[in-house]
Amino acid sequence: MWNEKRSAKVSGKISAVSAARMDGGESGQIMVSLLLMLTIFLLAMVGFAVDLTNLWFHRQAAQTAADAACQAGAMDMAALAAGMALPNMGFTPGTSANCSTGGGTICFYANANGYNGTGLTPGSPSNSVAWSFPSSVPNVTTPPATITSYPFLKVVVTENVKTHFLYTIHGTLYQQVAASCTCGTTQVPEAAPMIVLNTSASGAFTYSGGGNLTIVGGPQRALQVNSTSPTAIDCIPSGLIDTSHGGPKGTGSSVGISGGPSQAPTTCWGGGFNGGTTGGWTGGTLPVGDPYAGVAAPASVKLISPLSTTNGISVQKAQSLSMPGQDGCPDTSSNCIELSPGYYPNGICTGTTSRCSGYQTYIFLPGIYYMGNSLNAGGSATLRMATPCIPSCSSISTSAGQQTDGVMFYFYSGSVNINGCSGCVNTSIIPVQSTALTCDGSAPVASLNMPSTLSGNILVGQCTANGTYWDAGGDTTDSRGAPGSRGLLFYQDHGDATQPQFTGSGALTFSGALYFHSTGYSDLFSLNGGASTGTFVLGQIVADQVSLTGSGAIKMALNPMPSTPLLKVGMLQ
Repeated sequence: MWNEKRSAKVSGKISAVSAARMDGGESGQIMVSLLLMLTIFLLAMVGFAVDLTNLWFHRQAAQTAADAACQAGAMDMAALAAGMALPNMGFTPGTSANCSTGGGTICFYANANGYNGTGLTPGSPSNSVAWSFPSSVPNVTTPPATITSYPFLKVVVTENVKTHFLYTIHGTLYQQVAASCTCGTTQVPEAAPMIVLNTSASGAFTYSGGGNLTIVGGPQRALQVNSTSPTAIDCIPSGLIDTSHGGPKGTGSSVGISGGPSQAPTTCWGGGFNGGTTGGWTGGTLPVGDPYAGVAAPASVKLISPLSTTNGISVQKAQSLSMPGQDGCPDTSSNCIELSPGYYPNGICTGTTSRCSGYQTYIFLPGIYYMGNSLNAGGSATLRMATPCIPSCSSISTSAGQQTDGVMFYFYSGSVNINGCSGCVNTSIIPVQSTALTCDGSAPVASLNMPSTLSGNILVGQCTANGTYWDAGGDTTDSRGAPGSRGLLFYQDHGDATQPQFTGSGALTFSGALYFHSTGYSDLFSLNGGASTGTFVLGQIVADQVSLTGSGAIKMALNPMPSTPLLKVGMLQ
């Protein structure tokens, strides 16, 4: 009996131990399976991470290529808008295409960044580079069509990238990544340089025989010559470009040329160029587009017919002989002939010839003068601004003038021609304070060395918010400045190829922009003879070509404020 009980107890212990051993074995198998599953999961995550990281790097590379190609293409578009012919551009603005059918700038820069753009081939490593021309870009103002018809460019780079673990999800070994860049040309208010627009002429800017250009203040680039000719700037001994007081700090500004010479001339008097401590001379620069290409003509002014023609002058409203002191008539020895804004189909002729009026002093009331022929100032005539009702009113003044008043001469035909002794010093004509030239009544920049009082011919443009012009007919979107900056003083129609001439020996002072550009890039702004020993320009000169000869010299104070609408290249999206 006792043996049976003992045997039963031993058998029970053996069974318990066996069960425990069996439970421990199964638990170990579960742990091994779990570890195996976790390992596979982690390996899959690592694989996916490798694939995704690889796609990300390829996406970044595609973005770099798209950015480079788009910016290069946009720079070509800006050069084209500036009138430069680009035979190797390789694309046509307005026509969408890709690198599998074309080439040129866009494809060159995409290829330089690793994308040949030969086209996408399913199931193999390949890429495409395509471009289009959006008509607009969100939150970006489109430049006027008169400047460029297709201002925006979009480049898309797409690539087939080989993957491994992502194949299990998408069922394809290659995944597409794409990157795009939208860039183009926009109008940005800038402090603008003096600009010579002709894109190919040799001697587009010529200075010789004492012809000097002095520029103070303004942007870091004082003069831009767009001609690609190796001799775009032609210097003959005794000519000088002096920008030693130019630039934002007044310590020197630069000359930029799309062509050459690439180095400043050394054979001219004073070396031919003085850039101060921070100025320089750079060849091969990107041309600067015409900043006034989008400015409309004052068409509403032409709709007003002149009332009469007297002594060669088509008179708008009335012709008044202002007594000394009326509307600012500065002549202390005789009357002034006073002209009102309006349409002058025969132009305005001064001086003592039989077809001209023969008066000595001409004053112009503020406003727009629409010219169907030239403004000819000869003999000993003096041109000045009228100041309505200051100190007293003439018969055609209705309200008092103000500091921001000015004029614009728009030449539909003809140009400005100042010759002879027009503007010569005359002691019977009261000088003008130099503070009358600025919009806020301040003195011009000291480094211009302008005297505090000025004699000769003195004309100022309107003070406007955007530096163009303002008229009641709404021909522009510009508005009166408060105080603003002096806008267009002379504006020659693009279809008018008459040459502006400053050939006399009198003093000339202009405050505002002098703009002479024809579609054939043939408008030559010239100062020669004895003109200009006292010539000052507060503002900008934009002309197709410029010639300073025979002691012709200009002292310019460029506007340091960002008020001129220049075409700039940039990435937009």
